[in-house]
Amino acid sequence: MTEGGNSAGQKPGRRRITRADVEASFNNQVRNMAIVRHIGRPIGNALTPFFFNRGWTANQMTTLRLGLAIGAAVLLIAAPPGWLWAVTGLYFCCFIGDCLDGNLARLSDGASYWGKFYDGVADRFFYTAAPLAAGIGLWRETDLVWPLMAGAAAALVFTYNDLISNRLQFFRLWMEQQSGPASYRKGKFLSALENLNDRIMTNGFFVAPLLLLLPGGLPWYFWAVLLLQGVCG
Repeated sequence: MTEGGNSAGQKPGRRRITRADVEASFNNQVRNMAIVRHIGRPIGNALTPFFFNRGWTANQMTTLRLGLAIGAAVLLIAAPPGWLWAVTGLYFCCFIGDCLDGNLARLSDGASYWGKFYDGVADRFFYTAAPLAAGIGLWRETDLVWPLMAGAAAALVFTYNDLISNRLQFFRLWMEQQSGPASYRKGKFLSALENLNDRIMTNGFFVAPLLLLLPGGLPWYFWAVLLLQGVCG
């Protein structure tokens, strides 16, 4: 690149970044779970300069992530057994993409309410759809109806719980604006239980797609996501 110019594909007027810039942008007070720290973040940080220097925005990355998630759900429903490995690949691409779009938003100072909402939709789509999609896939393979019903129930329970939790979150924020932070604090036992549940969910969804790589892995994957979404979720 010549002085004052742009490299091929770089958006005009946008400074180039390196991996060191990405890592320097983090809030080191926030400690992510081990799979994010040791797998998601290192890969995401290495790839961020490639996308940032070519003008990608966080919302574009989120759109790509949502498209991959939709593709993974469709494959769970309709793909022949020999193609289920592609679901695993698409899921892990979405996982890395989640690290990427956060990096892109932070480095471009492009965080917005819409971006946060859109990111949440992309995050939840595959998690919500997975038990239903896997249940439909099992129903198509075996003609058994109960996996379809159980998968639909798990997806509905998780969606309902997520919507209620978000509504309560907005209500809590409104109450704090009116009267200040609540004096109530969770006890150690409840906090430890919630932390354990979060770890099971995060690590479980990282491991579950690997079950699709096993011969006849769809039933194992279905049971895994059914427990994660229908119980832990």
